[in-house]
Amino acid sequence: MNILSFLITTGVNILYTPFAENARSENLLGSNERSIRASDFSIFPFNLLRNTPACSTLNLYFGDNFLKVISIPRGSCSNCCPIKMSRDVKFVLYTKNNPENGITIHPYNENGAARRAGVNPEWKTIIYIHGFSEPSPGESGRGIIDAYLAKPENFNIILLDWGELAAFPWYRTAVYNVKLVGKVLGNFIKLFSQTGEIPIQNLHVVGFSLGSHIASMAGKGLSSGLRIPRITALDPAFPEFSLQDRSKRLAETDADYIDVIHTDAGVFGFPASIGHADFYPNGGVALQPGCQPSYLAQQRIADQVFACSHGRAWRLYAESVTNPRAFPATQCENWKGSNKECNFTLDAFMGFGNRDTVGQFFLQTGFKSPYGLAVKQQIR
Repeated sequence: MNILSFLITTGVNILYTPFAENARSENLLGSNERSIRASDFSIFPFNLLRNTPACSTLNLYFGDNFLKVISIPRGSCSNCCPIKMSRDVKFVLYTKNNPENGITIHPYNENGAARRAGVNPEWKTIIYIHGFSEPSPGESGRGIIDAYLAKPENFNIILLDWGELAAFPWYRTAVYNVKLVGKVLGNFIKLFSQTGEIPIQNLHVVGFSLGSHIASMAGKGLSSGLRIPRITALDPAFPEFSLQDRSKRLAETDADYIDVIHTDAGVFGFPASIGHADFYPNGGVALQPGCQPSYLAQQRIADQVFACSHGRAWRLYAESVTNPRAFPATQCENWKGSNKECNFTLDAFMGFGNRDTVGQFFLQTGFKSPYGLAVKQQIR
């Protein structure tokens, strides 16, 4: 863990102190699971605010983006705002028939709800899961929707909106909520696969940052014989997740096939290969091309400085949807300069165009959209 990641994690833990998990045992999911237990520490009685406007989220404009914020975290501690899963988790459908205003699949645990919302079982279904502090559809969700809707074929694009449980600045609470939302997603997949409304063989789950681990929890919770065919993880979140404990984060056993795009490894993104195929554009680390503060300031998008490299993952994937051959990649890590160890060979395409390749892959990208570079541009 580098110094920046350490400082982020330390700050998160200090901020969260009054909201440490305690002995509450509400049955949030209608199961026998009990919440994590620890002792509370609080000087101010935050629990008095649990059912007040302090528990309402706001979408604040930040530069060209919005942040979903809340005064008190929504979680399972006694000082947290209470969770109501039917309110705090939504599945919103977008198709070419409703490209702008999604239709909520409600209730998400009822036979026939997906069909009534307009899900076509014959189409490929994409479930996209956003990251920390994002409203829905948010910038990343909108980017993914528009990319799929621009293709000639039809898709069911379902945005898993869990923004109420991932509001800024309560990152650690969002991490705790990952397991809860993952179980909801797993039940959603199981139900509508069984009813035939969303055949699991047509399913592709795409998660950004914390959303990658939600996809993981869904895959872990499915019964034997029912498997997610593909999870695409876009810079899976690193702070508060263990390198060793695979049970609490994304692992290659969570789906039949997992491909990962790393763009901020060791800071906000996971610093190790955890899929069947792991792609490392520009080394997979910050700063990604075009994320230098001076360039962002020049482009008047200085608000992206803090997580530019992290967010680059979903931007690259969205481009790959519209151009599946945009990102040729090689298994040769060092193909340039006097110390090169091998030659660039076309071994895979990163993102949407990837087809069951296995291993670690490397490539270079441009500093602005369109980011894709042809093989000739990468080797010169």
